[in-house]
Amino acid sequence: MPFSDAYLRSIVRNEVVGDFPPFTLGNITKTEKYIRKLLARLAACSTLLVEADFTSYGSGFASYIEVKIAKRDGSDRTTLAQGQRVTYEHNGLMLYISRLTPYWFYGGSEWSKTYEEGRYVSGGAMFLTPDSPAHLNSALWQHDSQLIEALLQEFRYSLLTPTELRQPAPASISIPTVLADKPYSVFDCFFYWQD
Repeated sequence: MPFSDAYLRSIVRNEVVGDFPPFTLGNITKTEKYIRKLLARLAACSTLLVEADFTSYGSGFASYIEVKIAKRDGSDRTTLAQGQRVTYEHNGLMLYISRLTPYWFYGGSEWSKTYEEGRYVSGGAMFLTPDSPAHLNSALWQHDSQLIEALLQEFRYSLLTPTELRQPAPASISIPTVLADKPYSVFDCFFYWQD
């Protein structure tokens, strides 16, 4: 589905846009509360570990909530131990859920967390791109991705496709982001972070 220039410009200006509450109320705090309800339902799934970042990576503003999903049984994880230092590397599923409009996207991603003497010391993660669904281990994640898609649908969120997200953004659009440079794509309009 092509998105209008006016629609893309609205979300790039941090405007809340949608045709049902809480999006019709134009308030990010209310959309975040709605997303928290959605994620609480997802976290109730006994096979998944769900970790959402509502802090915009600790600074600035992200137009989306990044959600890392790992397998509770550890089947998506490798563990590297060196003395008191332990690193957990996940090959999991990552979601971007828009704060501004009822759209979302997901794909395969890798992230790590390092602990020293049981204390968290560092971590890192890959950002999603329009090609991230191709990096998903479908054998490992097929059932869970179907469950996640059904839940997001229940909350009236529409899944964006890689084809939609690869489309060029309007040439004159300016996106306040540190994640991309011109020429922008539709992906950059939906999922941006200004620090």
